[in-house]
Amino acid sequence: MSEKIRKPVVAGTFYAGSAHSLEREVTTYLQNVADSGFQLKRLYGVISPHAGYSCSAQTAAYGFRLLQNYPVKTVVVIAPSHGDYFRGVSIFDGEGFETPLGTVPVDTCFCQRLNDNSKIVKLSAAGHRSEHSLEVQLPFLQKIYPDGFELVPVTVGVTSAEDLREFAEVLFKTAAKDQIMVVASSDLSHYYPHEIACRKDGHFIKLLEDYDLESLGQGYDDQSLEACGLGPILVLLHFARQFGSVKCKQLDYRTSGDTCGSKSQVVGYLSAAVYK
Repeated sequence: MSEKIRKPVVAGTFYAGSAHSLEREVTTYLQNVADSGFQLKRLYGVISPHAGYSCSAQTAAYGFRLLQNYPVKTVVVIAPSHGDYFRGVSIFDGEGFETPLGTVPVDTCFCQRLNDNSKIVKLSAAGHRSEHSLEVQLPFLQKIYPDGFELVPVTVGVTSAEDLREFAEVLFKTAAKDQIMVVASSDLSHYYPHEIACRKDGHFIKLLEDYDLESLGQGYDDQSLEACGLGPILVLLHFARQFGSVKCKQLDYRTSGDTCGSKSQVVGYLSAAVYK
């Protein structure tokens, strides 16, 4: 942490470490996704995986290819915390996130308003120091929004589905009439054989596409649903629901057995859109 700029932690491991190589890497993934012609009135955000690029970035590219058509000033990236233990929601208290492609400025005014209006938010470095699940989304965003954007970097710690619903309402009120985009960072099931993972993940994806907030919230609270970023997903779904009738649609799904390893123990990856 230097001058409140969060330095990249997984550059050179999860994704290419040089600007030239990373630019080429992200461009290739995006070019591999054809324009689906997916028609919608408004896009509120996407669910995006967060493993090493060789495993999950092609799936992630489906969401970012769609986002490319909807440039915004502020992007809220919400990620789980894999390493730090804390309660509530942590919003990075610095001024920028650096990747090999440059530094993304933090929308500090927006972050402060969230902190002022939510009982579960803390402005802190907790959940950000070494967290990969937020960082890996940024090179894609830098590529698809070449004119720049401001970041609201959020990690979810130990909390409840009800607290996340309330935070989503605060996010909605804070955004007011500004169009923001939300990226919910999540992988799905971990370390099952490919066939079992597909079955478990298929059940989860059906709950998403049914927009079954009750079952998703219950699964978050009792830990019966397997998605490490279910907290961020719940925030996105509740945020979008504030706008009225909305939908969630799978854009791409595959497992690490399809992309980067054995099918004996896999991780599930999903890209999905939340829209009207």
